[in-house]
Amino acid sequence: MANMEEVISKADKLYEREMLDQALPLYLEALKDLKGEMRPYVLRRIAECYFYKENPEIDNALRYIEEAIGEGGNFRDRIFHFMILSEKDPEKAIKEARELLREAEEKKLEDVLPELYNSIGLLLWGDESEEYFKRALELSKKVNDLENYVLSLQNLSYLEKERGNNSKALEYLQEAMKAVEDVMKSLPKSRKKEFIASYSDLYDQAVSLAMDMEDYDLAMEIANRGKVS
Repeated sequence: MANMEEVISKADKLYEREMLDQALPLYLEALKDLKGEMRPYVLRRIAECYFYKENPEIDNALRYIEEAIGEGGNFRDRIFHFMILSEKDPEKAIKEARELLREAEEKKLEDVLPELYNSIGLLLWGDESEEYFKRALELSKKVNDLENYVLSLQNLSYLEKERGNNSKALEYLQEAMKAVEDVMKSLPKSRKKEFIASYSDLYDQAVSLAMDMEDYDLAMEIANRGKVS
């Protein structure tokens, strides 16, 4: 068991560094004789590796996430399932997502609804998705879900940029950066660098938007905000 835990730990470290092609064979090795509560976790990671790697393998991703769901996977695994499925059968994925949404709303699963709203918004992408992103924004703020709060603001920003409303797009990103930085203030110095690095895509998005607006001073300011010495 100790050896298996070491293999999973090594795979996790590679996964966190986005070295998915190297992490995948380790997760597959660990899975061979794995039982118990760790099995759905490893199955999910394998599905993620297949889905997010440079050359995605959608059928394999679906196979492993379906196995994870069948072996006690959680509600988020079911969200991930329809996101993978959307690459193969968008209509079926949207139908599955709406059924999952009805279930989550009936059960008032506030811990997963923000992620679900964001995911459905991404599937629909366009005017209809704005409603879902705003639902995610409202609920994630209520339940103190920073990750989905920031994500919903990023999604709304992308929508406004697509519409040509760069100023409004930047407002959303400024709100997201403020939320991240407010949380960071309460963290010990040893954790700040890692924390803000986990939101690097937010700062990259804001820098890119400022550059598009030809506000180079703002772009530099945002880039500096996204760093902790």
